[in-house]
Amino acid sequence: MHLIGKLAEALRLIACLVLVAVSVHIVSVLSVPSLSHADAFSLVSGLAPELRLVPLDRNATLLDGMEDPNVAAAVCSFDLTEGPVKVSLPAGVDGFSSIALHQEGGGAFFALSNSVAENGRLEVVALTPAQAAERAIDDDPDNPSGEVRAVSSRTRGFAVFRALALFPSQRQAAKTLVSRASCQHIE
Repeated sequence: MHLIGKLAEALRLIACLVLVAVSVHIVSVLSVPSLSHADAFSLVSGLAPELRLVPLDRNATLLDGMEDPNVAAAVCSFDLTEGPVKVSLPAGVDGFSSIALHQEGGGAFFALSNSVAENGRLEVVALTPAQAAERAIDDDPDNPSGEVRAVSSRTRGFAVFRALALFPSQRQAAKTLVSRASCQHIE
């Protein structure tokens, strides 16, 4: 009986240690995003001031280490507390071009590609829910504004502009296309 009691005591101790180890592991995994200062928004906002377009080249630190050499990319950070931000990019006529909007600490919240371009440009207005409601009040139901609106649950974020070079000889044209992107506050 004495042996069975010691065995039961050892099993309880092992179970408690496993439970504590699992708890510590779960807490540490869940706390990593809030403790990390190397998230995508921090990297982009550290490259340049807000609303300044920053081309990404293959020699620079990229957001995605798997970036295709035939894709030209640029980024700009924004803060919606100053008002809505309009981001635009000329649509690539020969290939793919896109805009992806990301929010601080959260990943992409909106994306569009050249398949929805109007008048040769991709344009989207990033705004908060309150700003979207305010703009909706001003809309005329008989003559809608036609602007594409992307509502972010957070006030800070960044835009990623991409253009694909179908052939290596088109890489410079893709870089030029992306360099003509813009980020600006609007009324």
